[in-house]
Amino acid sequence: MKIVTYNVNGIRASFKLGLLDFLNDFDANIYCLQEVRANEQIAKSLFDCGQVSLFEKSNEKCEKYYKIYNTGNVAGYAGTMILSKIKPNKVETTMEEFWQDAEGRTTTCYFDDFVVVNAYIPNGNSRLDFKMQYLDALTKYLKKLEKDFNVICVGDFNIAHNEIDLTNPKECKNKSVFLPIEREAFSKILDVGFVDCFRNLYKDKVEYTWRSYNSRKATNNTLNRNFYKYRIDYIISTKGIKPLDCEILDLEYSDHLPVVLTFDVANH
Repeated sequence: MKIVTYNVNGIRASFKLGLLDFLNDFDANIYCLQEVRANEQIAKSLFDCGQVSLFEKSNEKCEKYYKIYNTGNVAGYAGTMILSKIKPNKVETTMEEFWQDAEGRTTTCYFDDFVVVNAYIPNGNSRLDFKMQYLDALTKYLKKLEKDFNVICVGDFNIAHNEIDLTNPKECKNKSVFLPIEREAFSKILDVGFVDCFRNLYKDKVEYTWRSYNSRKATNNTLNRNFYKYRIDYIISTKGIKPLDCEILDLEYSDHLPVVLTFDVANH
């Protein structure tokens, strides 16, 4: 089974660049999208779904997938979405008693053998307190889920966990994305029973999931000198999920890159 996490940095812009072809052709079992930045009506219109209800399949584009929208109430901002070949048994758009927001940052789908949490962690440049509150709530939420379910949590965490996960660790030590309190918060999430699937499989592999649009046009020398690159998009899972591979795809539909986990599910 394959699950993909992808911050699309605006579903409309990414569609213009050809995202829909990727979604259809790559044929993953589950796609988790972040930073949709469109209301539900706009998102539905892009998939040619009309006004379909939750779990209803379209007869046109992406007809293989059930579509779960959590686009939030803030126009053109944040939002998450899940496309799944498997019909969820239940969907939550809050973190239960731990967190509720109007920005559509968290979507959880319950399936027969596992639970998927699609999370878009806030950027800490202007709202560090908000980010830390969200991370604390996510830790508590995942700890609760982990007691009863196999859990996969995916998303844009806006945190480079270790020095290997960014190009300029010394320069970024006082920059949100690599602040000690952010990195510690990520470690606390792992400590409740999760593993970073990519790093668990590839201890020393240097790959990133975010780079600026401008960096694509730069030469290698300029890129190394002037542009930052981070691994801030993650798939983490509990021990009942058995990762077979975890890869980062080099695509140009966003400033982020998608992360793909191929996995089996063991008995919890």
